[in-house]
Amino acid sequence: MLKDQVAVSAARTRPIEVGIVADRDTTRRTLLAVLAHDHELRVVGTAAGIDDGARLLDLPNLRVMLVNLDLSAPSGPAPGVEFIRRSKERRPDVGILSLKRRTEEHLLRAALDAGADACCLATTSQTRLLQAIKAVAEGATWLDPEISRILLHPLPAALGHQGVPGVHLSPRERDILRLVTDGYTNDEIAERLTCATATIKTHLLHLFSKLGVHDRVSAAVAALRGGLL
Repeated sequence: MLKDQVAVSAARTRPIEVGIVADRDTTRRTLLAVLAHDHELRVVGTAAGIDDGARLLDLPNLRVMLVNLDLSAPSGPAPGVEFIRRSKERRPDVGILSLKRRTEEHLLRAALDAGADACCLATTSQTRLLQAIKAVAEGATWLDPEISRILLHPLPAALGHQGVPGVHLSPRERDILRLVTDGYTNDEIAERLTCATATIKTHLLHLFSKLGVHDRVSAAVAALRGGLL
């Protein structure tokens, strides 16, 4: 028991290992400089493109990946979006933070639909970026306020697509959705609701199906836009 407690304590004090994938050298250098001033974070690798970025996923203790790649493409799936999707499929335990240069709604949604756990603007403050990284490392979701305003403004067509109007949620599903929207992890939700983490995961799968979404952030967006909470 004591050995387990020591292991947990060591895990909590160990720096959060972060990887950076950015196609601009200036962006990589800037992010390195920002993260270097926080003793709770440690950059374990950087990459200028998708192939090198994929190699970072081989690092066993990687917790968060910062991705600043072009998410647009003239036709077909954008390489940046595919990188996020493949990374999440390969390492679902690694949080993906998409750092966006622009605020086009379709690009933000593309990143979230691909599995990004967080979206921040490249112009976000240093303090807010560090908060976002640590939140994602704990399994929470994060949206910059500017991005939230873009994603949460009323769009009847989008709501119709997601099927939110008229959806029926049980009291327990509503409680879980509220906690997800507040940024709680599955383990934290399970503790608050006094049930197993596996039960929360099952409820989330049902919630995703009802809301017509595939991830936690999109579920929170749908809940807020549809007035479900």
